[in-house]
Amino acid sequence: MKKILATILCLIFISTLKSNDTEKELNITGSSKTTIKSFDLHKEGKFSSFSSEGTWTNNFGNYGRSKCMGVVRFLSNNNMELNNMCESIDKNQYKTWSLFKRSGPLDSGVGVYEIVDTTLPNRELFIGMKCTYAIKYMDEINFTKSKCKITEKMEDIFQKVANEIKD
Repeated sequence: MKKILATILCLIFISTLKSNDTEKELNITGSSKTTIKSFDLHKEGKFSSFSSEGTWTNNFGNYGRSKCMGVVRFLSNNNMELNNMCESIDKNQYKTWSLFKRSGPLDSGVGVYEIVDTTLPNRELFIGMKCTYAIKYMDEINFTKSKCKITEKMEDIFQKVANEIKD
């Protein structure tokens, strides 16, 4: 009985290790220039709108440009709340729209974004997907990295799109 239990535990352990090895990820690195327009509030900090334009690459070899627009509320304790929408366009003109949210210090931080629409093949697989991102500013330039857990089917689509050449 002990041998059977030990064998079962060993198989569970091995399958857990194997499932961690097969976890798929989308990694995106980007940079953009940000323009901010603001109202100084009497007692509650500052309210701003911003826009940014930049470029990105991912771990599948795809690349493109992005544009973002949103609002930032600067709080009196040197923190802020950010909500913005970004449009990313890849080298083959596939578009993805994502809603970004984060709060904390302005110059750097971690947040979450959700894909709200896309023109990628099998778009229903991507809508609602949530990803984690980190951002760091140097003057008006920001640098970002994001990670998304993806399925094998999504991985196949990202590889196909990265290798696709449209006229």
